[in-house]
Amino acid sequence: MRRSTSLATLTLLCGFLTVATYEARQPRPEIAEVREIAQNLYVLLNDPDSRNMQTGGNTAVFVTATGVVLVDTKLAGYGPDILDLVRSVTDKPVTTIINTHTHFDHSGSNTEFPDTVDFVAHENTLAQMSRSTCEPVTNCDAFKGENAKYLPKTTYSDRMSLFSGQDQIDLYYFGRGHTDGDTWVVFRAARTVHTGDMFQRKGLPFIDVANGNGSAVEFGSTLMKAIAGIQNVDTVIPGHHTQPLTWDDLVSFSGFFNDIVGKAQQGSAAGHSVEQVAEAYTKPSQYSDFQAPPAGVRTLVQNIYNEQ
Repeated sequence: MRRSTSLATLTLLCGFLTVATYEARQPRPEIAEVREIAQNLYVLLNDPDSRNMQTGGNTAVFVTATGVVLVDTKLAGYGPDILDLVRSVTDKPVTTIINTHTHFDHSGSNTEFPDTVDFVAHENTLAQMSRSTCEPVTNCDAFKGENAKYLPKTTYSDRMSLFSGQDQIDLYYFGRGHTDGDTWVVFRAARTVHTGDMFQRKGLPFIDVANGNGSAVEFGSTLMKAIAGIQNVDTVIPGHHTQPLTWDDLVSFSGFFNDIVGKAQQGSAAGHSVEQVAEAYTKPSQYSDFQAPPAGVRTLVQNIYNEQ
């Protein structure tokens, strides 16, 4: 069973990297839109008609009294584009960059900003970025040698707040999920949370069990802890969805994901095979707008069976 998990994980990772390699060879897509979420808060979105990763994860832009805070920096090469779009809404400099996690599509342009920027991440994300060797998805090679100066200097364990008043940003860590260092970023005055890839889109998530110490087993409980622990939020900036979503969407995502986990655990206890559980899965009607392709269901069930 361990061998089958390794093969499934390797297949998924190879597919992920193949897509990234293919996209890197295409004409570089532009960031499609600067969407205003609330006063002083914007998100840089991908083309809603695209079905691939495009520019990388969604980048939040928050204009504070003293400078601009970014959440995630997309793929490598997008630093200048991000700065141009920031200048379209403010003349203040970028002073802080928060990385929700280590992956190359969320921290890819970190090194394209001034090294005076305060880079902020969970302590486990710093550990991932500082690894001596890593797969490309982890992006630790970007911070070797002289580029080590771009590693986060500000880290936290469970919760930390930046700034105060209308500018306050609350950072939360609720446990392993997509990786072992996923930060939830709450813009308090805007009643908005950036989830990173703990809520990627309305569908099954990619969980980096192979390289990022993510956990399919813990992902669902981490979602529930976040929903219980974050208060007074209406709007959600997901990791890759091409438009902002709502708090109710996040709650539904948790229900959708945990439904599959529960069915996998029940199937395992009953002695059913991964294939039997995956083939028997039917999506509850209340989650009809969430995507659950058979291959994704099988990978998730396999990881649950192997307690990963």
